[in-house]
Amino acid sequence: MNKLWTSIFLTAAAVLLLLFFSNDFGLIDIQETAIVVAIGIDTAEEGEGYDVTAQIAVPSSTGSGSAGNVTVKNAQTVGEAISELNHETGWYPTLVHCKLILLGEAVTETDVFRVLDYFLRNDAVEDSCLVAACAGTARETLQAQSPVNDISASAIAKVLSSEAQETGLVSVTILKDFAIGYYSVGKSGFLPYISVQGEAESQGGGGAAPTAEIDAAEECAWLPSLKRNRWWKPKRQPLPIAAPVSSESGSQGGADSGASGKSGSADVFQASETMLFYEGKQVALLSPEETLAYNLAATDTDFAYGSVTAEQDGQETVYNLKMKIGKKKRSLTFENGMPVFTFTVRANARLADTDRASAILEVAKTQIADDAILRAAEKKFEQELSSAISKAAAAGCDLFGIKQRLYRYRYREYAAFQDSVLTAAQVHYDIRFTSLK
Repeated sequence: MNKLWTSIFLTAAAVLLLLFFSNDFGLIDIQETAIVVAIGIDTAEEGEGYDVTAQIAVPSSTGSGSAGNVTVKNAQTVGEAISELNHETGWYPTLVHCKLILLGEAVTETDVFRVLDYFLRNDAVEDSCLVAACAGTARETLQAQSPVNDISASAIAKVLSSEAQETGLVSVTILKDFAIGYYSVGKSGFLPYISVQGEAESQGGGGAAPTAEIDAAEECAWLPSLKRNRWWKPKRQPLPIAAPVSSESGSQGGADSGASGKSGSADVFQASETMLFYEGKQVALLSPEETLAYNLAATDTDFAYGSVTAEQDGQETVYNLKMKIGKKKRSLTFENGMPVFTFTVRANARLADTDRASAILEVAKTQIADDAILRAAEKKFEQELSSAISKAAAAGCDLFGIKQRLYRYRYREYAAFQDSVLTAAQVHYDIRFTSLK
């Protein structure tokens, strides 16, 4: 019996070793696969449907990051555009490494889940994929040139990093959370609003039928041309190393030229504004100050910087504070039959800088903030938070989850207030800033 089990174990071990040394475990064949790192979606410039831009990672022997942008125009659905990438180029697009979905401004004017539902259905796209809206078109934003020689998708992902979220600079949204908000009773959500500061060169053409448009770049020699052979299967012919950009093709993506070190100008990505959505359509835009107030009150933000103006020694002085959030809470109650929504925030503040020269004693006690400064910080925080909740309520966006709380915890009152709770609720603010003494 022992010999039998020994033989079984030895056979099983041999089979496992055979599988281990013979299986590639899903490794990607770089010669056959287009590694898509970002998808940009715009409404069609000409005709109907969508213009879908895929940013494809370009392998480089130097190890520096670079990418090429491929645009499919006038596709009726995102799925059709992805399929067209394969038909026109002969390279099978994989979305496993897609970490960013960028929506053009025109797309946000209609229900964005007409295009985002493709990524919910596609098992290859992770639920943690970042989703953002941008000023202008997603195609131009993906062509912007990063000042740190990153491909644009990577640069945007760094702007939308978890570190930025924790410091309150941006309001980050992933695909899973945005879908949960859309399908909840509040039918609301938010996306970081990306704007490009600088000059991003872009050219483009159009057509009636879906066509693929490839941005020629110095390091994009691996991207195929669109020449077909007689047997339908596309003939993969590499672009010349120094291929000029023709008038019919889009200009090189900014990340490509940034990686090669020959870019004429650099663009900076800003994501401090937040776009609010109701039923999948954009309804309002929060300013950077309102975004910071929202993050301090309702997200996982722990540390943040903010500036306040207070009178000191008879003159107004601007103080930059470093804030550490110790407690935050939101609650919905009823008083005299009316809903009351309360914010509770406790934070510790210390001086980081001022706009005037300070005495040596004040510099030495930088961890101590005067009561006048703390009260000014509380007042400004309450003003910005009030502005954010008023703007969201007027647009019908359940940004702070008031309607969601009403449905979950006060269902008896839900029927009476489901349509008016955002505007009918009285908002109370319990905000306290403290400092070392």
